Amino acid sequence: MRNLTGEEKIKRFVDEMALDKNIPPEEFHKSVKEAYKDRTRQVYFIWQAIKELYPDVDANKIIRLGSRKFGQYQGKKIAEKAGTSLLGPTDALLGQTSRGGYFVFQQEIVKLEEDEAIKLFNACPHVEALAEMGLDREEIRMFCRDMLIACDYGIIEALEGVEISFPTTVADGEGEPCTMIIKRSP
Repeated sequence: MRNLTGEEKIKRFVDEMALDKNIPPEEFHKSVKEAYKDRTRQVYFIWQAIKELYPDVDANKIIRLGSRKFGQYQGKKIAEKAGTSLLGPTDALLGQTSRGGYFVFQQEIVKLEEDEAIKLFNACPHVEALAEMGLDREEIRMFCRDMLIACDYGIIEALEGVEISFPTTVADGEGEPCTMIIKRSP
């Protein structure tokens, strides 16, 4: 058998990916989950590099600020889609809920009312990724509560009329889901 040309290798590779076929839900779920986990791993390694290269710098503060700015960017996109940044709790919660995120975080919307909306995250790929990398429960909790969650707060900061809280998170290690509560601002 002769060696394949570069073009033949490309064609074989693309054919084997079956891009023209529908993705089964399990494969979609796995792919989205791995993308979230990879983003977490990347942030973790950036955090580690900052600590190694600049030991006198507060690496947590840098990651927290970057996460918050990323959230603000997402919040602005939600406001643009809604045509206003003045949203109630229901629109704010639904605006930051995606199909992929709903599956991967095993989300459950439990309340949508005029003054309050609540969503549960029954799984967390961020926590899974950090645990797989060997972080202990307290390190995972710190990474989530001190840095990654700033993204969610940033989303809400970009919107008017609402505030957010997380009384529980998967990262707390107490067997509870992340409980996202969005309320109308006083």
